[in-house]
Amino acid sequence: MSVDDYLAGATLWRTDGNATVQIAGAGDLTAERLDAFGRANPGASLELRHVVQPLGGAAYRAWRRRADRPSFRPSSRFAAVGLTSRLLDAFMRLSLVLRGKVPGGYTAAAQVAYAASPHAKQCYYYGHVTRDGGYLVLQYWYFYAMNDWRSTFGGVNDHEADWEQVTLFLCDPSDPSDPSDPSDPSSAATAGDAEPTLRWVAFSSHDEVGDDLRRRADDPDIEWVGSHPVVYAGGGSHSGAYLRGEYLVTAGISLPPRIERVRRSLLRALPWFDPADAEIGIPYIDYRRGDGPGVGAGEALEWTAVRIEDTTPWVDGYRGLWGLDTRDPLGGERAPAGPRYERSQSIRTSWGQPVAWAGLDKEAATDPEALTDLADLAPAVERDLVALNAELAELRHRVRGVRAAERALGGTPGQPSPSLRAMTTVLDDLRKRQARLHAQRELLQRLPAAAALAGQLPADPVHAHLRHRALPLTDQAGTNGRLLRVWSAASASVVLAVLGVILLHSTSSLVLPFVIVGLALLVIEAVVRRRLLSLLLGLAVIALIGAGVWALVNVVSGNVRDGIGVLFLLAAGYMAFQTIQEGVRTRE
Repeated sequence: MSVDDYLAGATLWRTDGNATVQIAGAGDLTAERLDAFGRANPGASLELRHVVQPLGGAAYRAWRRRADRPSFRPSSRFAAVGLTSRLLDAFMRLSLVLRGKVPGGYTAAAQVAYAASPHAKQCYYYGHVTRDGGYLVLQYWYFYAMNDWRSTFGGVNDHEADWEQVTLFLCDPSDPSDPSDPSDPSSAATAGDAEPTLRWVAFSSHDEVGDDLRRRADDPDIEWVGSHPVVYAGGGSHSGAYLRGEYLVTAGISLPPRIERVRRSLLRALPWFDPADAEIGIPYIDYRRGDGPGVGAGEALEWTAVRIEDTTPWVDGYRGLWGLDTRDPLGGERAPAGPRYERSQSIRTSWGQPVAWAGLDKEAATDPEALTDLADLAPAVERDLVALNAELAELRHRVRGVRAAERALGGTPGQPSPSLRAMTTVLDDLRKRQARLHAQRELLQRLPAAAALAGQLPADPVHAHLRHRALPLTDQAGTNGRLLRVWSAASASVVLAVLGVILLHSTSSLVLPFVIVGLALLVIEAVVRRRLLSLLLGLAVIALIGAGVWALVNVVSGNVRDGIGVLFLLAAGYMAFQTIQEGVRTRE
């Protein structure tokens, strides 16, 4: 959408405590006036609203039935994830009742307002050019009137307005300098006649960060139309993808790191472990099918380009939200801030430090630059080691002196003074730095001679930098089986209903009914996913572990005969299994 169109029909609101007051009416805003309002209210909680009120009742139903409304057929997102994730999804969606959320009919009202804007038939991008970390950075920012992910596409959230981006990182042989202030517009002026070369492409995506955001220019995942990379925008979410298709994404729920490591270790030990159940969070499908209208080279719709900089009024002066602020404590239903700022009013990393945002601090723009960095590394390491060794020697000398003083006063090594403990901690940190420098020197000593590199470094595999390569779901993921789709859609409701009935009508212990229900659900889940054998093997392993624990408890509690008898039986079974396994290997 055009930012000017949005502002022309928007109102501006300020929140003070629990009171939200309108400070500009519809028709009162331009880019310059928004900038002035922003500067006149520094640090204030501001929000733009383009929707006057959501459509309701008959108007909403008429909007849904309109002839030009495109049809959409969703997939079963629940069929691609396990039962645990589906239960969590049910509770998280119920939480919307208590959280701030975009009201029903908001999507309809946003579409009506957008369709009535003067340039609704045109598609705008807002181009930002900067230099950072040796790269010439071209950013294409896209502004949407509405993020209707939840209401239209079964996603996680709705919010008014949305900002997304595509960023291209080019090496610029005419100016390989690394300015200390990449936001300085003057540093983005290209000197000379040399042609910049595209090295990396990065699409903003809700489920990827850092290295996983970007692809090398020669990556076969990128589709090209001439010199233009193609981005497949998610339905309602606008999240970018390189390959067209449907993507399973999980809006994660964070656990403390130590607990998360233990949980994942236990999951991986289960024979029926499904990676889809590894994440705790809300599962959803991001529809990046490529079946909507195309914009750009060779398409029916073309781009209208607008250049923006740090000094562009609405970019710089206004730090509030673009859209309704629902005060959702989880943030998902709140409108976004503009391209330069986060909701916290701090500068976005992707705007102010795009190289860090895409994980490119460790990647030189060209091989010659990388070889220069390599040539400078060895003398730098030696200089650091000389300085560090001198610092270590001096600090070690002082630590030994303090220890001698405490020894003279009768102190023991096991009870050092706070001063000595603090000095020892600093000494340990220096030792760790020394070990890292020694490791770097050994790495450099193993390198071939500079002449052997012939002016270039070996090429990395094209996906070597990716920790997680986002790929669309396939039919093999099992999302299209009719029985699985029905069970996946109904299972969470069935579980909650059965548990409710048990709690209301059970007059004895709840353990046995819960165990029976749990086993029944596991069996049904395994049958519809064709994993019954894996489930039976897993239950057998659990039974054996339980028997071993029962035997140990018996031995400790004094019932030695029964306990040892069970342990002997388990040992015999294990040895028989090992013998059979060895025989199979020998035959092979």
